[in-house]
Amino acid sequence: MSSFAEILRTKMFEKRLKAVDLANGTNIAPSVISRYLSGQNQPSRDNIIAIGNYLDTHPQSLLSSSDAPESIQKSQVISSVTEPLLKTIEDKNKIIKLLEKDVGRLEAKVKGLEEAKAKSKERHAKKRKK
Repeated sequence: MSSFAEILRTKMFEKRLKAVDLANGTNIAPSVISRYLSGQNQPSRDNIIAIGNYLDTHPQSLLSSSDAPESIQKSQVISSVTEPLLKTIEDKNKIIKLLEKDVGRLEAKVKGLEEAKAKSKERHAKKRKK
């Protein structure tokens, strides 16, 4: 199984993130992120959760079974902390997608109304010329 450092590098590569992006997004010191990426240090439970949230991935997916501290090896610990957060994030993402669809529909409707208004002005202008 892959180490935390390998998994973290892979996830960051997939999202096209640099260590500084991860540090800024999680409020974890860049030097600490560097030690995680080099495999010198293992993250605390709170830092795993922060990194998982920032990378939009379940925190436990960042850990191989050998990397997981005893407190994190139990899925109940992670689940009880992150499931409400993930549900909230998923709900917010669903709402955002629905709102984006509504915005698209409203933009199309406005465009249609503007075109109808322009055509109406053209018809009135032609009638005035006659």
